[in-house]
Amino acid sequence: MTRTNGALPMLVAAAVLYGGIFPVNRMAAESGWPAVAFALMPSLLAGVALVALAALRGERLSLAPRALIANLVIGGLVIGLPIGILVKAAEHLPASTLTLVLCLSPILTLAIAAASGSERFDARVLLGMVMGTLGIALIVWPDRGIVGQGGVGWFLLALLAPVMFATANNCAVWLRPPAASALTMAAGTLMGGALTAAVAALATGGGFWPATSGTAQMLPLALSALINAIFFWLFFRLVAQIGPARFSVFNYLAVAAGVMWSMLVFHETPAPVFWIAAALMLAGMPISLRTGR
Repeated sequence: MTRTNGALPMLVAAAVLYGGIFPVNRMAAESGWPAVAFALMPSLLAGVALVALAALRGERLSLAPRALIANLVIGGLVIGLPIGILVKAAEHLPASTLTLVLCLSPILTLAIAAASGSERFDARVLLGMVMGTLGIALIVWPDRGIVGQGGVGWFLLALLAPVMFATANNCAVWLRPPAASALTMAAGTLMGGALTAAVAALATGGGFWPATSGTAQMLPLALSALINAIFFWLFFRLVAQIGPARFSVFNYLAVAAGVMWSMLVFHETPAPVFWIAAALMLAGMPISLRTGR
């Protein structure tokens, strides 16, 4: 049986916290942060903070080949590579289309886990994901999210992002060293993601820092680092406890949480259909997390 005791509160906390990334990213863009640099610097700061916290607790990051591979692969798949793809695709596609593309991550996570045999297929997980997908569809429907002429190639490129996220969810189970704690895995993943983003920045000729440095630039940096540090610690705890497929359901609530954070920070007002969508997402989570044989 899958151990889900206490998982739901942590899953909701992870989703609500990570939803804050959406307005924080907007703050970073408006303050002049280069896209790849804003994937690099918060990851680096969060990783260093978690390394220090682990040291205070008497834990150390493993330098064994398996641990280093896990850090680089998971960090690259969840931070370093997809962020650049999505930022570039956003120049050519409507935001609603990209939102819908990202919501393929849970379905792909379940498919990869079932195909690899690491997690048995459960119809309740699929039902919860279908409810979440319906919620996302309601959110993006007013904007239609139709791929315009010349956007098909960019749409296909954007599909790589949810494949990477889904693969990273499963790699958190496949590649995790048996003795590694959630804290050291989170620290290593953030450092691996920062390294991957640094290589991407060098390869693309992007900058590592905004043109000006002030409160407007430092505030999103600090918030993003804090969100990443807490989220990835919860990520590795939850994936070990409930499996990658059930964890991936958090994507739906994270989108809803992002809209809520945007309302608070930028005073945005979503369409009334948003509340129906949010109800579908919330209802799908406990259904997916029920234990079963």
